[in-house]
Amino acid sequence: MFAVYYRPDLRSLAEDFKQRYGAADLGCGSRFTHLFIFGGDGTLLEAIRKYPCALDLVVVHLGLGKVNFYRSAEITLPPDDAVERISRGEYRVLELATLEVGGCVALNEVAIYRGEPGRLLSFRVRSDEGEVVGRADGVIVSTPHGTSGYVVSTFGPVVDYRADVIVVSFVAPYTLYLRPMVLATDRIVVETAEESVLVCDGREARVGRVFEVARGRRRLRLAVFGDFQFLNRVAERLRSL
Repeated sequence: MFAVYYRPDLRSLAEDFKQRYGAADLGCGSRFTHLFIFGGDGTLLEAIRKYPCALDLVVVHLGLGKVNFYRSAEITLPPDDAVERISRGEYRVLELATLEVGGCVALNEVAIYRGEPGRLLSFRVRSDEGEVVGRADGVIVSTPHGTSGYVVSTFGPVVDYRADVIVVSFVAPYTLYLRPMVLATDRIVVETAEESVLVCDGREARVGRVFEVARGRRRLRLAVFGDFQFLNRVAERLRSL
């Protein structure tokens, strides 16, 4: 059975799809197999935030938004074509990493800022390889595929989505030796000297002074029709920012 999550302005398209294929709105109490995203990456992130069970389904991202890095095909895909290919088994499932912290799941990144605006964040970043201490406007912890988003503004690296790493970068670092780090670790801990705010994929906020960010136990299971041209998608994403 298909689940549907849609951007409000695409409601009529989603309702037509539901009627034609017996689909239903996404919820965590039903036995769905595939989730169809009517919208772009922002719609996908919102679906995961509201319904974490979305990560238990195969996601079909139709590419109907402004930013469509996670779309299922190299071009915008008509819903009928996607259903036909799924029924014939003409797709593969690509698993993409997530991050977990304080009850939130991030597909791209989490960002930590000082709660009081206009002041530098004093922090300590710890992993099983040691620690880094410094001051900056903020700390960003990213998945590999998330590095072509917010991390780019910190001059961080774009990391291959297949790498099993956590990427840490710094927003306007005051401590000059701070540079983006690519860490082959399962978790890091960010401790701040003052109460700080953690933002999960640009949406959900947490307040605290100690944040343990771990590689997620669940991954995004993305249906892919044809090739997944990572570098082409990165270039397109950067042009859309």
